[in-house]
Amino acid sequence: MTQVIPRPTLVQPGWGWGPAADVVALPGTPESPGRLRTWVAERLRTCGRPYAQREDLADALRLVASELASNAIAHSASGQEGAYFITTVHFPHDTIGLRVMDQGPHPERPTRPQEPPHILSDADLLTAEHGRGLALIAVHSRRYGWTEPPGHPVYSVWVELELDPEEAA
Repeated sequence: MTQVIPRPTLVQPGWGWGPAADVVALPGTPESPGRLRTWVAERLRTCGRPYAQREDLADALRLVASELASNAIAHSASGQEGAYFITTVHFPHDTIGLRVMDQGPHPERPTRPQEPPHILSDADLLTAEHGRGLALIAVHSRRYGWTEPPGHPVYSVWVELELDPEEAA
């Protein structure tokens, strides 16, 4: 099977999500993606929205959070000794928003996120050792993207998860 991967959007959510429901800073260590998976699932479970108990949303949120954290650690200065990344989670009425902010480019890595391939086949997913993270994020989200604040080396990678319209109230 072949999957068409949505392109990242240049339009960021900005203030449309409203204030963060919660925020956490985690060290850029190999244990942190697992800690973030647990943290986002607990925030979803206790958010008070009609969709809070949906396990499929919790699974998607855990996957996306883990990929964003892993990318921050592997590809940015957040993975260096003593560094960290910050995550915010948002629960506006019509989506679930997640944002991971890293500490900017790693001196020996690419300086900005790279878009996933436009087409991804099952064989690509099964055999690739690297480069599937943003493709997985794209498949599990309504939209996603990243921002480069002017004058700052920090990246903010964000994702919106899709909700059923009946649950978005």
